[in-house]
Amino acid sequence: MEQKIKELKKRSRSAKQSDLALIDDEMEALASENPEEFAKAMLEAARETAVEAHRLLIKEKLAMVLPIVSVSYLAKTYFGKTPQWFYQRLNGNIVNGKQAAFSTEELQKLTFALEDIGNKLKQSASLIQ
Repeated sequence: MEQKIKELKKRSRSAKQSDLALIDDEMEALASENPEEFAKAMLEAARETAVEAHRLLIKEKLAMVLPIVSVSYLAKTYFGKTPQWFYQRLNGNIVNGKQAAFSTEELQKLTFALEDIGNKLKQSASLIQ
């Protein structure tokens, strides 16, 4: 059931208006078939959507600074990791069969890292004047 819902969700993203009604009908049929399993599968689909939205929001928020800040420096200095590790989480790549994402602790560390880099830039700028 979960796989069917994922497929319908994927189809609905690129579906034409006329095809959306067919997808709705398929969803209704699945809901009628097994309401409890359907509800569980829909909750999982909603959870996955929320995780993806959160990842995209982080990526969007970092879009302004990533061209300025060295990802290599950021990953190595603050995380002890490679730039590839950082980008895997930022892009939600599949790693060891699971979608990579920043943990809560890693997001806190990223926040600290960006603030620290900002402070270093401010200090350097003040020394120039």
